[in-house]
Amino acid sequence: MDINKELEKSGIKIICPISTFNVNVIATYVARSLCTNFPHLKLNYNTVFSSVAKLNMFIAEMPMNESGASYFSKTSSLYFRRGLTFDNIKKLAVHECIHHFQEIKDSKGVIHRLGLCSYTSYKAYGNSLNEAAVQLMAAYANGEKIEEETFYGITLKTNSSSYYPVLCNLVKQLGYITDYPTLFDSTFYANDLFFNSFKDAVGEKEAFYIQQNFDKILELENKISSLNYKIQTEDLKFSTFSKLSNKVAKLKDKIRETYFDTQNAIVKGYFDNKIEEIKLTKDIDVYRKKLYGISALLGTADTYTFFNDYYIKKMAELDDIYARLTGDALPVLVKRSKISIFFDSIKGLFTAKEFDMEKVSNYYNS
Repeated sequence: MDINKELEKSGIKIICPISTFNVNVIATYVARSLCTNFPHLKLNYNTVFSSVAKLNMFIAEMPMNESGASYFSKTSSLYFRRGLTFDNIKKLAVHECIHHFQEIKDSKGVIHRLGLCSYTSYKAYGNSLNEAAVQLMAAYANGEKIEEETFYGITLKTNSSSYYPVLCNLVKQLGYITDYPTLFDSTFYANDLFFNSFKDAVGEKEAFYIQQNFDKILELENKISSLNYKIQTEDLKFSTFSKLSNKVAKLKDKIRETYFDTQNAIVKGYFDNKIEEIKLTKDIDVYRKKLYGISALLGTADTYTFFNDYYIKKMAELDDIYARLTGDALPVLVKRSKISIFFDSIKGLFTAKEFDMEKVSNYYNS
């Protein structure tokens, strides 16, 4: 197939190439950002710079309902939407260049794996999980600050409020239970370390279920994006406008439902497994801190009560385990009302030490 026709099929029309000078500036930015922020990956600055500088880069007409940048594997090319500032182009390039480094191709140039995503003849597995992990890496590399915002009725903290905020929040939860070095290593080098750790953490069945929910959320978000683009760009009858708006509202409800379903599966899968591994009294404190720590990453809503109820249940189980191990009650676990624990757990979301990349600078050494 003609490359230009294939690009046009994706809504991309080349306007002009980016100058060699600016390509080198982009390559410098990408190399510094990745090498500085991911020492665990042991990247070589010159190698990263050279690889990025060899990519073809273009300014192009692109669909407004997309991120503004795209990596095209067949020609090892980057495309950026016309009208973006150069600073935005550099930041968007980080995400797309990670895709470039992720590629594992056969001798014919066919991609078999892209980071956490595996390709078969019929389907791609883990594409949404991979997109979220790449964006989390890009957000950290670009120095994006953590923000608390509300999306689809979910109040959450994310390093990426502009791109995949909900999925980035969920993948950050996965990084918390598996460890971030493993997540980023597998994302960049396309190996099985993360997914094996993920399966061990929550169970194989739950791991695949969570992965499928990532795909479901991204599919729903893409549908919303397409509908919003139609609403904003077409002269619609009021009845059509109302119909499309109602569709968007229902899709948002599905995203919210799927998000909490996924979050609950992560929490329950990991902490149900971990509590079975407690053998010593010191393990109880480690478990309790880990359970409390994840509260800083969880999304909330007015009607969301799962984590509070789960927290209370696990604290009671820890009390029983302590008594079994020592013959005495766990002294720090006093009887408290559910409402008391609820307000303390909510307070923890805002006052507990923030578990974001900037404040855990030594996580690669864990």
